[in-house]
Amino acid sequence: MKRFSAFSITLSAMMTLLTFISAANAEEKPGFTWKDQPEKKVADLYFNGTPVLQYVYPYDDSSAESFHDTYKVFHHVYGPASKAIITKGPGGKYTHHRGLYVGWNKTKFDGKQLDFWHCKNGAHLRHAKMIEMKGGPETGTMTSEIHWNDAEGKPVIVETRTVTVTPIKVPNSKIHAWQIDWQTKLESKRGEIILDGDRQHAGFQFRAAQPVAEANNAKYVRPEGFPQQPAPFQVSDKTDPNGHINLGWFEMSYGIDGKHYNVEYMEDPGVPKPSRYSERPYGRFGAFFDTKFDESKPLEMKYRVIVSEGKTPTQAEIQKRYDEFAASLKK
Repeated sequence: MKRFSAFSITLSAMMTLLTFISAANAEEKPGFTWKDQPEKKVADLYFNGTPVLQYVYPYDDSSAESFHDTYKVFHHVYGPASKAIITKGPGGKYTHHRGLYVGWNKTKFDGKQLDFWHCKNGAHLRHAKMIEMKGGPETGTMTSEIHWNDAEGKPVIVETRTVTVTPIKVPNSKIHAWQIDWQTKLESKRGEIILDGDRQHAGFQFRAAQPVAEANNAKYVRPEGFPQQPAPFQVSDKTDPNGHINLGWFEMSYGIDGKHYNVEYMEDPGVPKPSRYSERPYGRFGAFFDTKFDESKPLEMKYRVIVSEGKTPTQAEIQKRYDEFAASLKK
């Protein structure tokens, strides 16, 4: 009887251990898998056990501090080889810059104006629901509904955001890169919406992790016919509003802890024009446009971001990948 009891205890301990191991290794399944943590309000995407993206969606308005840290929904990005987060969250230089994100600092409707970039005066982006989280051998995708709310918590815009990741091979790299396809649909809940602002505070943008700001080491590659300097090409919306526009794509490279990362930013050629591009040495870059829409026709935006480690890609390599992206949108 004692031997049976001891065996039962041993078997129970083994089952507990196996359960723990199974949970710990959930993200190590082959292909793409999601691990959602609703209690923490984060969802991580893995590829063969390697972290790829983190969807960050908490919201807490119980204090000014907690509201500040949670007023924006965004995506962190992991380095394909380093497995380290290479984007910035709350805090640091320009706290409102967070990973991959979208917003406009001048969102106008009903004679009012809200700032969904800095999220001032109670304006905020709040996760409403997860529509789909899907993995598989070739792609990982998620779709969520995000409400761009006023200070009373009422939606001005409802965003449907779909993010799909595909591993791709790039020259001069022993490991795959992340191809991130980003689609955002904005639906008005307040009649005509006017999106306005400037290239530093609006649109779809990427912000590198805080160490890049401390080193000011971001370098850029641009298409033929545009400035070719590695340093950021910075223009002012006040003095040169139509400078550095309609590039189609550009690329930023930066270093963190001895690792070299490359981020290629590609914009749907069909977005409203002019599309004004922005580059900064501290690691924020992206583009924005002015437009308006209403309940009858949502605004749809499509982008592709390719993240790799290693040698900076050439202009020709990026141009080829951009041409493939643009062609895919016509199918």
